[in-house]
Amino acid sequence: FEMMMRSAVAAVIAALAASHPCDPEAATACPFDGGARLGACLRDPSKHEAPTELGAPCLDFLAIHDACAANLAGGACGGTAYTDDALACLTQWTAPADLTAECAARLPKPEVKEEKEVDEATLARRAKRKRAREKAAEEVRKLNEENAAAAAGAAKPAKTKKVPKKTKPKSKSELPSYVDIDSDEL
Repeated sequence: FEMMMRSAVAAVIAALAASHPCDPEAATACPFDGGARLGACLRDPSKHEAPTELGAPCLDFLAIHDACAANLAGGACGGTAYTDDALACLTQWTAPADLTAECAARLPKPEVKEEKEVDEATLARRAKRKRAREKAAEEVRKLNEENAAAAAGAAKPAKTKKVPKKTKPKSKSELPSYVDIDSDEL
């Protein structure tokens, strides 16, 4: 029973994280192995938890690992052997010139995307959106320039008016009419 439970848990985990061609086989044959140990387990049927037949995609995945062993042993792809990152590392993260000739020949060829024909209405919509984006970008540039100019002007110290010094009135006649003081207080 424990063996069945372990296999079921491993199958659920593998189904949730299915990402490389050997995941279905690994879930039943080698559910507790990963990385290089997974490769050794998949290649040796005596190590399988349950009898498992390797499918064509898994056999291709193993063949790629055989051809690219040197690239997967170190460098940019070191540590990615028999993981979901192995093919991504070899095809996307590593320059083709950095791969061995045998590895480059064994990797799947990149898919060439076909350009779809676009009708006139779609081209017109695209051109209209492009003009709107360009106009908005120009407005933002103008606002940025205005803000920069305003900020540069605000950075200069403001000129202040010279305020004349207040002088003490010398006589009662120089005081405003609402001020009532005696002349001897001056």
